Amino acid sequence: MTHRSADVDAAGAALILNYALSSYGRGSFEVCFPEGADSTSRRILTSLGFGVPASRKCAAERVILVDVSSPSQVEGVEFAECSLVDHHAVNTMLDRCSPRIYDPEAGATSALLAEALMLTGFRVPEDYATLLLAGIAFDTRFLRTLNSRLLVVVEWLLGMGADFDEVSRLLTQREVPYAERVARLKGLSRMGVYSLGEDYLMTITCVGAYESSSLRYAVEAGSDVALALAPRDEEIRVTVRVSERLVRALGTPAAAELSRHLAESLGGSGGGHEAAAGAAIPRSSVGSLERVVSEFFSARGFKIRVLERGRWMEECA
Repeated sequence: MTHRSADVDAAGAALILNYALSSYGRGSFEVCFPEGADSTSRRILTSLGFGVPASRKCAAERVILVDVSSPSQVEGVEFAECSLVDHHAVNTMLDRCSPRIYDPEAGATSALLAEALMLTGFRVPEDYATLLLAGIAFDTRFLRTLNSRLLVVVEWLLGMGADFDEVSRLLTQREVPYAERVARLKGLSRMGVYSLGEDYLMTITCVGAYESSSLRYAVEAGSDVALALAPRDEEIRVTVRVSERLVRALGTPAAAELSRHLAESLGGSGGGHEAAAGAAIPRSSVGSLERVVSEFFSARGFKIRVLERGRWMEECA
């Protein structure tokens, strides 16, 4: 089972784990994506010939959580016991799930599983190798965080028949759907803009969908910290992105730490990577979010100043 709206890394890791476990012929396994897969995952899975698990309520006596770092990512999922495979820098499921394969230095959950299979001598079919490579490329921003360990895994996948040209084409060439373009523009129109110290900028916006797409454009436009809020019934999902230069300046997994701080301060759950993370908080707490974010950065020596208030709070209240 992946987190809600499975991205390429989560989807690829879950499918290869299902394939590997099923290959041993013991037990019965089924893949479930809570709330389905995101648009990029659906397109890549379809292009590579994989079926996309139908969006449905996930429930089982025992589950293996794949690429899951916090309870909010599987909220509503019913299970009694869990195992875990993950690589997020901040993970609040570690004490709950056992056994587990966890390594925050792996780069991607797809890389972590590929490495485990490589070390056991397992042969991965070409289509699965390409899917794993797509998951790695997606989570490492096209291998920008490449190290010698990850290079060995990528080389092994290429040896298994992974098609890097196809991965590049699938991740970079696509027509943006109408609804996604609408979400981006709404995000921009509602955005609040803040200064962090003398050299960094932060933005906050409220959108109904396609949070990651809206945040990507905020970061490309110059935001060092970008938050997108999405109302869901009685909760607000907060998606966080932090620029590489601010991550380097802080020297910590900033996005994951900010998400965890929001969750702990406002009564929710959160976690993630150094530059990308998320949290779920009560909808009633949205009025306190700006203050809590300010406290987080003030404790790290940054003074926050409002440059443009925007309409994000009114839209998400």
